[in-house]
Amino acid sequence: MLMMMCVSCSRHVRQSTTEERQREMAMASMPFPASNNQFAFDLLQILPPGDENFVISPFSISAAMAMTYAGARGETKEQMARVMHFRNENSGFHQQYGEYIAELDQMAGDTIALNIANSLWAQEDYHFLDSFFELIESAYNSQTFRADFMADRERIRQNINDWVYEQTAENIDNLISRGVLTADTRLVLVNAIHFFGPWLEEFEAELTREDSFYVSPREQSQAYFMSKRDTFPYFGDENMQVLELPYAGGDFSMMVILPAEHTDLARVEESLDALCFFRLTRRVSPSAVELHLPRFDAESKVDLEETLTSMGMTDAFADHADFSGMTGQRDLKIDKVIHQAMIEVAEKGTEAAAATAVVAIRKSALEQDAYTIFNANRPFLFFIKDNEHQSILFAGRVMDPGAD
Repeated sequence: MLMMMCVSCSRHVRQSTTEERQREMAMASMPFPASNNQFAFDLLQILPPGDENFVISPFSISAAMAMTYAGARGETKEQMARVMHFRNENSGFHQQYGEYIAELDQMAGDTIALNIANSLWAQEDYHFLDSFFELIESAYNSQTFRADFMADRERIRQNINDWVYEQTAENIDNLISRGVLTADTRLVLVNAIHFFGPWLEEFEAELTREDSFYVSPREQSQAYFMSKRDTFPYFGDENMQVLELPYAGGDFSMMVILPAEHTDLARVEESLDALCFFRLTRRVSPSAVELHLPRFDAESKVDLEETLTSMGMTDAFADHADFSGMTGQRDLKIDKVIHQAMIEVAEKGTEAAAATAVVAIRKSALEQDAYTIFNANRPFLFFIKDNEHQSILFAGRVMDPGAD
């Protein structure tokens, strides 16, 4: 069944024009969005669905890891490149990443509230290379803070958390828990992102109704469904329905992927990768749709050390890690990769925020029948993306919008 689904997805989505194939080839040769999106799907497939709504920002994780990657060397660097789908670093990689961040900010303009911020917290008087700081500051527009983790780490922890809280419009609180920073901590690299996008056309609140959401074929919960009849970018086949909800300005949108009835969400998810996702974005076309979408929210916090290790990034966390591009010596390794994200979807729009911290330590050592019905009354996937590069900023699952 799974093999048939993958083939089906490919069969329907591979009807590419010559122009689309050229665009796909160009995408495959770029650091973005292909690397970011493929990492997003790798991560979604390795993190188990569970019973709760789930949200991550693959972009935030990627940005924090890209700054860390700037200091990696040897096999440590090669493993990071493979897991993160970074192109093997050349002189322009980090500048291109910084340019993409700046482009996102420009695309947001005055209609979307988008803040992307980076910071670096380094042990004072430690032998970091000036060239490492200069690269992070110039490419990622990062703020650099000197700190004393050995003597004052609780205050530093609070300062980092306060910085994240401010940069995410007070949505991400207590990213770094007590005890994470130790006397061996030498560097913390942090990315924070906040997004608020009003819908291009808001849902009418008076049309919102309570109805059943099928958590499973045998289990229901109650949720508040927003409703609208309109023209949306839409695609459907026997396995899934795909719909895009544009945000004001038209440069960003939410893509909702809804498995067909009697189709398991996990199987649809397993059939997706970056190229399939890109082809789906090309496959949607304006269609008259009657949409029923539940209001939902989610908040997730994950430690990614074991996940990234299982994906093949083993050396970065080991005593033989090579981050000599940071200090000139092989004296640092990654201790923690902490990610926290939130999302709220309602009639007016979407608010989402995320932060990622990489902690490096010294080695220790119309008529109704004229409309297609899109009723998201069962578990589905969502993605917030930019519409120029189709790069995923936030991704997640809605398993039960009515859950407390």
